[in-house]
Amino acid sequence: MTPAPTSVPPVGQPLLRIRGVNHTFGSGDAKTQVLFDNNLEVMPGELVIMSGPSGSGKTTILTLIGGLRGIQSGEIDIWDGQLGKYRSLFGSSDADLVKVRRLIGFIFQRHNLFDSLQAVQNIRMAQQLFTEGGATADEDIHKLLTYLGLAQRMHYKPAGLSGGQRQRVAVARALVNRPKLILADEPTAALDANSGLAVITLLQNLARERDPDEIAKLIRKPGEHDDETGRLTEEQAVLLKELAVQRGSTSLIVTHDSRIMNRADRIVHMERGKIVSNVVVAERLFVTEGLRKAAFFAAILPEQQQTIADGICIGLHPNLPVSEHLAARPGLPVKVFAAGQAIVKQGDPVDDASEFYLIRQGKVRVERDAGFGPTKVAELGLQDFFGDRALVTNEPRNGSVIAEERTEVYCIGRETFRKYEAISRPFIMRIRDVYGTK
Repeated sequence: MTPAPTSVPPVGQPLLRIRGVNHTFGSGDAKTQVLFDNNLEVMPGELVIMSGPSGSGKTTILTLIGGLRGIQSGEIDIWDGQLGKYRSLFGSSDADLVKVRRLIGFIFQRHNLFDSLQAVQNIRMAQQLFTEGGATADEDIHKLLTYLGLAQRMHYKPAGLSGGQRQRVAVARALVNRPKLILADEPTAALDANSGLAVITLLQNLARERDPDEIAKLIRKPGEHDDETGRLTEEQAVLLKELAVQRGSTSLIVTHDSRIMNRADRIVHMERGKIVSNVVVAERLFVTEGLRKAAFFAAILPEQQQTIADGICIGLHPNLPVSEHLAARPGLPVKVFAAGQAIVKQGDPVDDASEFYLIRQGKVRVERDAGFGPTKVAELGLQDFFGDRALVTNEPRNGSVIAEERTEVYCIGRETFRKYEAISRPFIMRIRDVYGTK
């Protein structure tokens, strides 16, 4: 595929930056505000999904980012690799907005294909905005269409294609110029399992290189059918490598498609015109998996587990350490302990400040003193937990927990235990039996 400019923002800076964006429709008595003080940063190479109920403002904010609507209030900045600086969309002229749109690959929900043009011509038209075309360009288009299962339909006009096929043509049109920013509105909603997987996997691999073992797990086994498994064919796997030779594309996807949620790097959720949560998917999975290891949290519903997890996630991949700056933030649900520091001490009473701990990074030892000096009874590491027994039984801590190295722990307060104890009392009574208390 023809490469686009490869310049990226300075290290640690976002490709897309949204600050204080508001928007209204109508005027006078019919004036209605639909976006309220939205803030978001999307880093280079991220795949971000924006979720939320219909009417929450997702598509509106997408059209503002894409320069399809004028910004009324707030700032949206997009990194322009050719200029080596950010382009601000607020107050931009029509000519400048055209230049911004050329930085972006759009995947529209309603396709927006030219009815008079064949599939290949629709894509070639988008490509010619950046290049003179030629044999190599057509080869790129053919690879894309073949990967998306449209090799036999490339010379069909939209009227001769199904809704899902038209959507795949729209995907190819958006990606053919290898844009650094891809904006997609329900790109997989009309697609079958195989096509949806092909699209999201391509977007993932255009973002950054993936583990080959991860790709291997997606390939269809002999005898399997795409409508049964939603897996890639061997041919698609080969083409994926050829198409994703240049990385760094960033995708912001508006979707209700639950099939692709966990394939994102982050999920941004909107309610009533405002971004209300911004969750790193890997962190959410890490926390929920850790919670399910604890008898207390295993007893409650998966949706409740996820709600608790989202309440303590800090928007940072669990492989990345918490910086000193972040650790100093008041109320942060992650605490950092130096090697040798006590996290809890034997005999500490249970009170309103008592907490449950899930190890994010590091390692701890559990010690008990039966009157002859402390004895190490356990060692805990990544995704292990402690502190639940005391919160369930209301008894003093029965051991001390000491950080053996720099250790980060997610903290859940006693009020959360009280909330779910009331909701799940029959289950909690069984847990009390496990802990030997009534």
